[in-house]
Amino acid sequence: MSFLLKAQNIWDKFAKYKINDYAKLRNFDFGPNNESSVSKLSPFVAHRILLEYDLIHDVKSKYKIKNSTKFVEEIFWRIYWKGWMENRPKVWQNFISEKNLDYDHEVYENAINGNTELDFFNSWVLELKQYNYLHNHTRMWFASTWTFNFGLPWQLGAKFFFKYLFDGDAASNLLSWRWVGGLQTKGKQYLFSSSNLRKFSNNRFNVEKIINKQIFLEESNQIPLEDEIYKNNMDPKSDNLIMFENDLHLATLKNLIPSYKKVFIVLLKNEQRQIKLSESVLKFKQDLVSEFVEQFHNVKQIDPCLLENTFKKINEIDIIYPGVGENYDFIIEFKNLHNKKIFNLVRNEDLFAWKFAKKGFFKFKENIPKINQRIFENYSKKNNF
Repeated sequence: MSFLLKAQNIWDKFAKYKINDYAKLRNFDFGPNNESSVSKLSPFVAHRILLEYDLIHDVKSKYKIKNSTKFVEEIFWRIYWKGWMENRPKVWQNFISEKNLDYDHEVYENAINGNTELDFFNSWVLELKQYNYLHNHTRMWFASTWTFNFGLPWQLGAKFFFKYLFDGDAASNLLSWRWVGGLQTKGKQYLFSSSNLRKFSNNRFNVEKIINKQIFLEESNQIPLEDEIYKNNMDPKSDNLIMFENDLHLATLKNLIPSYKKVFIVLLKNEQRQIKLSESVLKFKQDLVSEFVEQFHNVKQIDPCLLENTFKKINEIDIIYPGVGENYDFIIEFKNLHNKKIFNLVRNEDLFAWKFAKKGFFKFKENIPKINQRIFENYSKKNNF
């Protein structure tokens, strides 16, 4: 079964049978071998096998689900996180360039190997490595334990998640860790109680008390708002296109890709990555890319090391904008080293939604009706074309 078909089947099943209970059950993690209360679509959404805006449109038109408000709001959280990061790319730059972290190396080694005194944490480490996924509530527990119980730098925890998560996109992962630590919403840390853990783990974890250290994180660098991203659109500007594995939305790209002479998909190896990924995550990404390439005659995967020779005589290149993160860092370095002109192709829906993500989520939430209107206008145009 193709990844697209698998993702669509998961979505259809969730939308028909589970979404009505999502608001009530979404915080419960029943364990990796039990039926989940959430959709588990994030690995596909993170690579845009399914597009966030498609899910929102489906909920409101195809399925016409009444009790979907909370689920739709969670999709908008993903859009918001992306927009917040695009408006403040310095957050990623600060994170990736931080080299002088002070921490207890023995505590760190025990944590990443699931060899701590906390059985519940050890089980999460094992689950993460085995399934490349954790329930969102468990991710919050994990990050809180890592930061406030073990006293480890949140940056190392975020990198640990990047290494093992199938859905480890820069914005959602990085900003969620910042939120738990009290950096995203200034001074508001996420701490949990033993009763919270017991209830929402469905009594799988029963401890007397959760012990936390008095730790207060501070931002050492200023984070200015930037607007460079809004100078882009989705109009082709050259004959050659570069893509990455985190935007493989077949339905929209199939109309764009034939307009190019050649299209190259780049999947970074660990040699080109600032954060090394596990073999299972790299294989997952490779399988997604291979499946996508098979759909087009003018698309091929290219080794990152071959870009220089391939584009030796080509100075202007379009890219499907991969967002702030590893892929964009790689292509900007390539651009600067070889004096290339890069044109970012950015989805119009993203540009429209991201401009409302310059402040907190509740300010963003006020503008969700406008974003919904734009989504439905875009679908009307596609259907009339």
